[in-house]
Amino acid sequence: MNKKTSSKAAGFGIASVWFGSHCGGGFATGTLAANYYVKYGAWALFMPLIALAIMVVVVVIQWEVCRSNKVYNYRSFGDVLYRPQQKIWSTVFEIMFVVDVIMALAIVCSSAGNLIMGFLSVPYIVAVALFVVLIVLLTMFGTKFLMRIGTVLSVVLIACLTITSVASLSVNTENFHHVVSTWETGGFGFGKALWSAILYASFQCACLATTHSLTEELPDRKSVIWAGIFGFLLNGAMMLLTAYMLLSYYPNCIGSNLPVFEILTTKFNSPFLLAAYSLALFLALVTTAITCSSALTARAEVLTARWIKNITTNRFICNLVVMIVGFCVAKFGLLAILNKGYSFIGYICIPLVILPTLIIGPRRIRKEETLEK
Repeated sequence: MNKKTSSKAAGFGIASVWFGSHCGGGFATGTLAANYYVKYGAWALFMPLIALAIMVVVVVIQWEVCRSNKVYNYRSFGDVLYRPQQKIWSTVFEIMFVVDVIMALAIVCSSAGNLIMGFLSVPYIVAVALFVVLIVLLTMFGTKFLMRIGTVLSVVLIACLTITSVASLSVNTENFHHVVSTWETGGFGFGKALWSAILYASFQCACLATTHSLTEELPDRKSVIWAGIFGFLLNGAMMLLTAYMLLSYYPNCIGSNLPVFEILTTKFNSPFLLAAYSLALFLALVTTAITCSSALTARAEVLTARWIKNITTNRFICNLVVMIVGFCVAKFGLLAILNKGYSFIGYICIPLVILPTLIIGPRRIRKEETLEK
């Protein structure tokens, strides 16, 4: 395999894992798209791309900072980005990131537990335990395996989401054309719609550090650029498709906790579509969980390496502890608080992550020692 091909392959691998992390339960259910884009009516035609453009620029800079400085966990990245004040700001960044990821894992564990419980008719605690075991097994073999499995899961996930979205959009295209042709916005102006897109990007940028552990598999700067291109295409296509599908049911889909599920159950009587959507939702939960868990594990295994010498055993134990903590947070009924926590993270991420990455990040990228051919 030549270098050009390997750069593309590596770029596609990390882009797939990023997509899997981004496409979590909130994405697959349509809740995030409804609240951040479709709520503003016709502005949803292009606001997802504005949010994604911000995310891509930020993540590409972060990936290249990690790759060129050979730092493969979020704390080491923070130490590079925030120096010479890294002791203060890298610690703040780490606290924010850990809280954000634990919130994500709590919601994932709760959602997956309910989904598995419904399909297998087992107690909730057993359903969650099965999910935790699955995630630990998928994440204990390192970044190469994670990128391979992430690519496969993302391809299947995209296929399932495309089937359900296209089917839902096709039966209600008249309403879509009406919303667009009359530019129905629910009274919201461009400024509010734009700010909502920026907040969405900010909240998602808080999660970008979940992919830092994968940058070890990026061989050169070209692979980082390809990762950004593939990430834009994968995320952009699904963000627009989901937004357009929900826009065809605007404004009735606004206010629903599970807008996609409600559309499929009220507009269709198709076991195939429900099965495809259930698979898509489960894969979205799996891909989010493995990325979030591996990100915290990449940091934790460095701290525990002095006691646990075997890397596979070390990774297994760290992953297990991370998933149990996520489950415990969900178990204590904090999900409503966690949802409010996401908005708070979105606000503080602008000055803490986005601006430092855009302003300082390019200066932290080390020059290549040899000219890439």
